[in-house]
Amino acid sequence: MPATAARIGFITSDVRRATAGPDASVEAKYGKLARDTKEPLETFFDSVDDAQVLAEERLDLLSPERRLIEFAIRGIEAGLELEISPDTPSVTRTVPRYGLDDTAAVVRVEVDYENNITTLETWG
Repeated sequence: MPATAARIGFITSDVRRATAGPDASVEAKYGKLARDTKEPLETFFDSVDDAQVLAEERLDLLSPERRLIEFAIRGIEAGLELEISPDTPSVTRTVPRYGLDDTAAVVRVEVDYENNITTLETWG
């Protein structure tokens, strides 16, 4: 690769910045839990475009409202009928009193044979 002026400038610069945001909903949701420093996160990308993709993906992960909810279901069938596959099993969570009606990933399954209860932990 020839040493052009642009390439030399790219290699010798200390920091290359890629940013996503600000997003008021993320700032309101996480408040003081957010990073309070302006120092950049260290990454090992060859191009700013690749770092930009990461910054946008990171913001996308923080933007939606997500909840970790555990459901105890009477009977063991719900846990035993989940298919084991490379895909993450998902469920539709509907809890009207909390205004919840969404799809979530099943991140933990516990089958209690003694008490005839299946516990599903969901994230979404």
